Amino acid sequence: MGFTRIVEVAATGSTNTDLMAALSTEEWPHLGVLVARRQTAGRGRAGRSWDTPGPGALTCSVVLAPGSAPVPWAPLLVGLAVRRAVAPWVPARLKWPNDVVVDEPPVPGWGWGRKLAGVLCELHPSGAVVAGIGVNCRQEDLPVPWAASIATVAGRAPSVPALLGGVGDALVAVLADWAGDPMAVRAEYAAASATLGQEVGVELPGGGVVRGRATGVADDGALVLADGVRVTVGDVRRVRA
Repeated sequence: MGFTRIVEVAATGSTNTDLMAALSTEEWPHLGVLVARRQTAGRGRAGRSWDTPGPGALTCSVVLAPGSAPVPWAPLLVGLAVRRAVAPWVPARLKWPNDVVVDEPPVPGWGWGRKLAGVLCELHPSGAVVAGIGVNCRQEDLPVPWAASIATVAGRAPSVPALLGGVGDALVAVLADWAGDPMAVRAEYAAASATLGQEVGVELPGGGVVRGRATGVADDGALVLADGVRVTVGDVRRVRA
């Protein structure tokens, strides 16, 4: 298995919160992972939170050592690893910057294939990145209409421990590939993107929306639109013709 240390708890509020705190008081190795069978206050982008009942979902946070991945690209690389890990069961695509989606019928107001997984990366003062990963695996009942699980899409799913192992192996491979040929990994990400090539509207944190065709991802992880606008953070919505 790719993970170098595995700590599992029955339940917690947020594995990211716990691991960020743990890094301040103890040594954690690169690719050490904290796994919760139930997460009651998981955190997403823009302060969103959710309750992940167990069992059935993979909820974990991973330590990426300083220098193992460029910080702006960390959520994109972790998302790519999740995509590789679920590939034996479902084909998935990547919605910039941190969602893994499947090509199920879109839900009004969401505009994409249904969300299978999410990633939240946070920078610790030590320089390490804590990467939170949530993958809907075996659940049949999902909390929002735009969600999907491996089971609801494929009719079958791996066990959560097996999926954890797959994510660990895939993350090791993605980081090794990045170290060897980052341009090839960027090309893989672009080919897997559900966002690039689409007319999108990006809702900015401070209010307002920018619109345009998504054409690429910059060195700093920003989404680049056709008119040269660069977006570093925001919720991306597909604009229908």
